[in-house]
Amino acid sequence: MFFRFIFYCILAYVALRFVRRLLSPRSQRLSRNRSREPGPAQMIRCQNCGMFITQNSALLIGGRDYCSRICAERVKRA
Repeated sequence: MFFRFIFYCILAYVALRFVRRLLSPRSQRLSRNRSREPGPAQMIRCQNCGMFITQNSALLIGGRDYCSRICAERVKRA
């Protein structure tokens, strides 16, 4: 008796998920998939050492891109 109840609960859950998926708008499903995938990262070169880094992680100091504060300070000293 208990196992039959568990079976019907699982079956109802699967049916509910299937119906919700059919009723959800297609654009909403596509936007969910797009938000999960990160876009390609733009790679730039450090002005001091030449190492390639992503544009998001670069430090913009004085209009130039650097990989770290150490590289930016080395340019100031030179």
